[in-house]
Amino acid sequence: MLIDKMINGGASPVLEQVLKFTEARQSMIADNIANKDTPGYRAKDLSVEKFQTMLRNHVEQANNGSPGSVNFDDIKSELEHPNNGILFHDGNNVSMEQLMSDNAKNVLLHNMIVELLKKQYQTMEMSLKDHAG
Repeated sequence: MLIDKMINGGASPVLEQVLKFTEARQSMIADNIANKDTPGYRAKDLSVEKFQTMLRNHVEQANNGSPGSVNFDDIKSELEHPNNGILFHDGNNVSMEQLMSDNAKNVLLHNMIVELLKKQYQTMEMSLKDHAG
């Protein structure tokens, strides 16, 4: 009961969802890079803005509801085909510059979330040791 409350309470569910999002987005970026020379290929991405809006709405619901009343597992990222950038002569719209920028931002966010989760789990471990001892 205590462990479940510690894992599923606080920021853990939110951090987990951000981690899942960055993993899925990294996969999209890698797929775009792999297809940069494929004629007619249209870049895919997951909307950071839409994800942040869904996450914010869930956090607000959780803050206004009873503990455990909001499930963060139903947050789904929407696959998009962004139309920004240049459409090349072969029908491809993959911009390596944009992909490298997106990749750097995504990796930084992912690493930050991993560090936050690691610190949170270390805090839980210390709390459990104090509780048991």
